[in-house]
Amino acid sequence: MREPSSEPLPDFTTGEGLRVLLEQLTAERLWRTHPAARALMLYAQEKYLPLARSWHRDPADAAYEAFMAMRTPAIRRAADPWAAITRAVELGIAAEVHAERLLTSTDKARRPDQRPDEYPMRAGHYETFFYHVLAAATPPASPTVAVERVVRSASVFLVTTGWHSRTIETAVEYICHRLTTLASTQSGIDVLRKDDAMRQRLGFSARDWNGLLRLLLGPRSKKEATGADPARLGIFARLLLGDRTEDLLADQQLAAISRKFTRGTAA
Repeated sequence: MREPSSEPLPDFTTGEGLRVLLEQLTAERLWRTHPAARALMLYAQEKYLPLARSWHRDPADAAYEAFMAMRTPAIRRAADPWAAITRAVELGIAAEVHAERLLTSTDKARRPDQRPDEYPMRAGHYETFFYHVLAAATPPASPTVAVERVVRSASVFLVTTGWHSRTIETAVEYICHRLTTLASTQSGIDVLRKDDAMRQRLGFSARDWNGLLRLLLGPRSKKEATGADPARLGIFARLLLGDRTEDLLADQQLAAISRKFTRGTAA
């Protein structure tokens, strides 16, 4: 490998100066060792920085495309080498972007006739759109569907805060449906609190059963309810008023009360 020439280098910022330098770097195989090669690439990166940003690419990508173009004979033979390099950089970056969007190779992306007709759908691409369509297309829920949603959401909240998953859904479903057969919420609370047969069948202690009823139905009387009590409405009431499972979990006080029962500590 030859050493870099001591002769002054041409001004590579001009077309003719670039042509002379590229001929020297290629003929003498000095791309790795000649100081002018590094200076040329730094200049190219700065020159094509706006182009890279317009495609939301790293400036190094533009410099790479320029380097690959400079090594070809076509650039050295071009009437205006810099114009030819600029065009090559534009095509190269565009091909990279289209290849990523189309999930294909850059070679195919360079050829419009080989590109897919439509962009492929990625996971989650239209997730928000589908949710809006689903909400608009879904008819109002029937009473049965509403009850099932309340049971499911309440069960998820309780399991997430530490209640045993094997029995909690059965207990929540029983309490919900038992409540619908009674005249009022207050009478339902009184009847369910005294329902020792079902409590024992489900394997709940009296303390845990009463705690579960308080969480789902709220306090027994107005005297027990305070403005600061996050369980004063009850989980069922909150879900029927529009709260979701994530809303319940975001209520740290309510979640803390639920976890206290699962640890055997009075709420």
